[in-house]
Amino acid sequence: MSRPVLIALAGVVVLVIAIGMSIWGFRRDNQPPTPTEAATTSTATPPSFDIVRISQHGETVIAGRAQPRAEVVILDNGHEIGRVIADNRGEWVFVPDHPLPPGSRELTLQASNPDGSKGQTESPVILVVPDYTKDKNTSLAVKIRPDGSIDILQGPESEAGSGPVAIAGVRYDSRDRLSVAGRAPEKARINVYVDEKPVASTRADAQGHWRVAPKVSLHSGSHTVRADLLDEQGKVTARAEVTFTPTGALPADGKITVEPGNSLWRIARMAYGSGFEYLTIYQANKAQIRDPNLIYPGQVIQVPNPG
Repeated sequence: MSRPVLIALAGVVVLVIAIGMSIWGFRRDNQPPTPTEAATTSTATPPSFDIVRISQHGETVIAGRAQPRAEVVILDNGHEIGRVIADNRGEWVFVPDHPLPPGSRELTLQASNPDGSKGQTESPVILVVPDYTKDKNTSLAVKIRPDGSIDILQGPESEAGSGPVAIAGVRYDSRDRLSVAGRAPEKARINVYVDEKPVASTRADAQGHWRVAPKVSLHSGSHTVRADLLDEQGKVTARAEVTFTPTGALPADGKITVEPGNSLWRIARMAYGSGFEYLTIYQANKAQIRDPNLIYPGQVIQVPNPG
């Protein structure tokens, strides 16, 4: 399931994205590169995001890096929303002419370099934009690294933990990778636990950010993630804790909004534990789904109660 799920918990927004495919390696046309493309793919640093920020008035600023003088194309769910030329230092900034519409989306990059080679980002950004006419919550922008770990580019003002250690985001994918990101004092040592079991240990970087991406297998239902701040003697000096549901459980009315990357198979696997039950969902939505192999972002479909 690729649906970003926002969970409000004591003033905390926790990101849980159950992804049914590896979006950071997925080509939009779902086809292998042609020999010509393979020959011209650049081995240099690919284009990347540094900043994705949206104000409460909808103004968007997207910035990043690429090869100097490369032409960078910004894609929103595979559709171009703009292009820009990187400067002589390889830095670029893009400001869309119009506010991005509400909803969730995946931002990716493609680059055409001066030497004729091409590149694409290895770390897409999952962006969730609220309807600012009704909702004054902050937009959420999360960069997904190739190893499955996450960077919070824009998120809630408050985080889990009001003390020196905080949990900013949690993500769980179909590869059983649990990614946790947060803040702590510079170079501080952090131990991370899931349901009271230790799963990772790390240190905050020079900016006070930390992240881990342990491989764990989680059942459906709620789980607790805890981050302990340790001193140099290994004593716990502060603690932050959040609860999340990795499957993005179905709402009470059984209606879900199709997100990019969804398929009836993945929705059935999330709802019933087996993708083979996709026909159950198809039968309940024949009025709007003509082909069970084709569903589109934004569609609202009914998932019958598995009971």
